[in-house]
Amino acid sequence: MTDNGYMNKNEDAIKKNRKAVKWSPRVSKDKLARLYKSTCQGIWDEQLIDDVGITLYLRCRDIVNIHRAQTERKVTCPDCLDTGTVTYVTREKNALSPMKCTVCGWTMIWPDYHRTFQRRQLNPGGAVKYFADFIRNYEKARAPKDKMLAIDLVIHEFHYSIRELPEQPARAAGVNLIDGKLTDVIAFLDNLGEMELPGTFRDQYKVWREKQNTINWDEIKIRRANQK
Repeated sequence: MTDNGYMNKNEDAIKKNRKAVKWSPRVSKDKLARLYKSTCQGIWDEQLIDDVGITLYLRCRDIVNIHRAQTERKVTCPDCLDTGTVTYVTREKNALSPMKCTVCGWTMIWPDYHRTFQRRQLNPGGAVKYFADFIRNYEKARAPKDKMLAIDLVIHEFHYSIRELPEQPARAAGVNLIDGKLTDVIAFLDNLGEMELPGTFRDQYKVWREKQNTINWDEIKIRRANQK
């Protein structure tokens, strides 16, 4: 085989392996708005709840998988995952060393893999615990109301990533889960909070809004400096 033939074959394999890496989308504002409107009417729309819940479940699973790849050097093989099998591929310390699945042969180097989730609101940040909690809560939930409560809780969580101020919310985690820019997502959650929500949901919104009000980066910088 000529060098060009080998290179073309190799490039085709790289493109194929990169294409195998798929990330679940964020949930649309329209679906969430329809879900909350039906909840305000006392209707537990099971089909819509499952649609939104599964979208969030898959999104949270992806974020947790990325966190595992970053912190434990265990990359979830995308080809195996497509078949319903979870296989972890070891990420070597040398970033340019190919990561190769021993089950199906999928391979990629870490920088290429990392680029697949950059700037896509998939960074676990300081909210990975809440994304993982949602996965467990949703798996356990059976009644539509319990699923809805799990949904409501996770979209109103925050990133806590300020080392000097571990209890200070740093960023609304809803932007990782709801389509749109951070400012748009915050405004959207405020719009949901203005609905005639059932008591538990109304209380959750109030807690979220109080925490959101504490995110003032000029003040946070001063407090961080005083903690050092």
